Amino acid sequence: MPKRISRALCVRCKGVKRLCGLERCPILERLRAQRTLPLPRLVDSRTLEGGTPPSVLVGEWAYPHVRVAPMMAHDLETASRADAPREWIRWGLDDVIRVRAGLLAASLRVNARRLDERALEPIQLAAMSSQPLPMEARLLKPPRPRLDFDGVLAPVGPVAEAERVELEAEPRVPTPVERAVSDTDAPASELLVELYDSGVDVYHSTRLLSLALLGAEGRRRLVPTRWAITAVDSTVGLELKRRVLRLPEYSGRVRLHRSSFSDNRYWVLILPGPYRLEVVEAWLPGSIWTGDRARVVTNYEGTLDRGFPVMDGGHYAMRLPILEHLALKLRRQASVLAIREIGPGYFAPVGSWQIRESIRAALRSRPEEFDEPEGALSRLASEVRFDLRGLLVKSRVLRELRGQTRLTDLLE
Repeated sequence: MPKRISRALCVRCKGVKRLCGLERCPILERLRAQRTLPLPRLVDSRTLEGGTPPSVLVGEWAYPHVRVAPMMAHDLETASRADAPREWIRWGLDDVIRVRAGLLAASLRVNARRLDERALEPIQLAAMSSQPLPMEARLLKPPRPRLDFDGVLAPVGPVAEAERVELEAEPRVPTPVERAVSDTDAPASELLVELYDSGVDVYHSTRLLSLALLGAEGRRRLVPTRWAITAVDSTVGLELKRRVLRLPEYSGRVRLHRSSFSDNRYWVLILPGPYRLEVVEAWLPGSIWTGDRARVVTNYEGTLDRGFPVMDGGHYAMRLPILEHLALKLRRQASVLAIREIGPGYFAPVGSWQIRESIRAALRSRPEEFDEPEGALSRLASEVRFDLRGLLVKSRVLRELRGQTRLTDLLE
């Protein structure tokens, strides 16, 4: 008899943590079967010629013997759009899935602890590049049509085992990247912050960390892409938090920012007070991980915490742009409630990038302002599609505000 899995467990796992004990998530496996698309126009015999965005996937199964797979599109123009989260946020969900399905992953098996393997060199050079590059791969086996979905990674299209890959042009490497890769004394965490301060975006830094290009000599390792994404969000966010805590407290009007992406709706409520961050995910009935009822999960970080008590890549993706906003634009520490509401229209997870970029979009928007928290919460209650009263009872940020009883009464 098949194992019955609690939907409450699914909401916390999102197919990433394997909390149900199964080797593969049955929900994501079903999605993959339903959304499999034709092979991209890439393959001529066993030779694959095209362009890489650049984008590389480092797997996590059987670590340290991992798969390293540069992604390839049929031309450089397509490649430039196939790994562009800042552009994708203006697209529809089907458009993102379609462009990712047009990539083919040329997969090589390597030892994560042996960085002298010649097979890695062209992939590492590609990871350093700021622009798409022409690439050729010699395949051992023909690719099979498939499309994998994940809550942290962008969708991954067909995969083919490769004998080798070669670059067909020199990479264009930004000076801060070249400097960081050449530094074999500083730890990776320090270099990630230096790259961020130099204007290198977190997507580029994630490639560098994942491909063992950052860190002190003897300590560099290939890092599975899923782990690297959250590590970069967490590391850069922690440094921004240190800077935020040195700023004065925000004392202005309550601000409510909004954005949306494919039935993901976001609200960021900025309140006067010391730094506190609570992130809320409300999965509506009929959404990916729920059955016929809504599920709400929360995570909280206070002033003295070094992160969230529950590790969740999506929550760290929300935290980073909020800390960016406090440190670089508001120039104040503040109490923040960030809400993500997910409806059935978000029919396939496409990665934590959309969370990060949606929060950035929200904080770029002109906020609606209120004299008191009650006004902002009343507006929120009229817009969300789940029971906000339940959130008010559980929310630590709101509970720590004075007048909690009045806030609850307001929504009855």
